Amino acid sequence: MQHTFKINTAQLGSKFIESVKSMFSNRNVKIVVEEIDVIDKNINTSEVTRFLDHRKSHPSVKISGQGDFNQIVDEVNL
Repeated sequence: MQHTFKINTAQLGSKFIESVKSMFSNRNVKIVVEEIDVIDKNINTSEVTRFLDHRKSHPSVKISGQGDFNQIVDEVNL
């Protein structure tokens, strides 16, 4: 089993160690610590906004169970 934690060192403490011990109960583990770049939270904001705008202009459509799926796909792929 493998688990990745992304945590600030200020948040490390006995609670963190106890959670690791709980997940890997009485097994040998390898702990690797490496510095990571802080991800700018604004980077993904534009992608999320673009997705939400797309959903507004292309809302989901409910299709009744009585139709022929292949015919519907053919109409969409015109």
